[in-house]
Amino acid sequence: MSDKVMNASNQQTDEYQYLTFYVQDEQFGVGILVIKEIIEFAIITKVPQMNRYMLGITNVRGSIIPVIDLSDRLGLGQSDVIRRTCVVIVEIVEEGEIFEIGLLIDGVNQVYDIYPSDTEDAPNFGSRIRKDFIKFMGKVENRFVAILSLDRLLSIQELSRSTNNTNEYRGR
Repeated sequence: MSDKVMNASNQQTDEYQYLTFYVQDEQFGVGILVIKEIIEFAIITKVPQMNRYMLGITNVRGSIIPVIDLSDRLGLGQSDVIRRTCVVIVEIVEEGEIFEIGLLIDGVNQVYDIYPSDTEDAPNFGSRIRKDFIKFMGKVENRFVAILSLDRLLSIQELSRSTNNTNEYRGR
């Protein structure tokens, strides 16, 4: 089989794969195609006058990456750094430009295949997070996992215009 056919086949399979992870004891997921890498929690340099959920920046092999406390961005409260805390580096495209953003999470779970037949719309009630942050609900092992809409959650225009007082970060 040629590399082109094999890569196209892998791309189609990857399209339905989602990394699941924990934030405040709740499970969420994002498509693996937007994930660049997962790194251990490292030093984050604060940037003054940023919104509380914007923790600051970190250096990943010479690249400066902004890091967002995903829990705080989702409205679930600030995260504490625990043993399994890590940063998922995602790539988003907005207005033709690629941005890398780190998402602070409590811990990685696993990758699941979630096909369109295993999805439901986000509910209009019962969620503690904004409905527009949820792309869909994926059925995984007889339960639902909220698959996040990174386009909405990490809108560069919204993130860049929302600033307020800085936060004191609590680590354990």
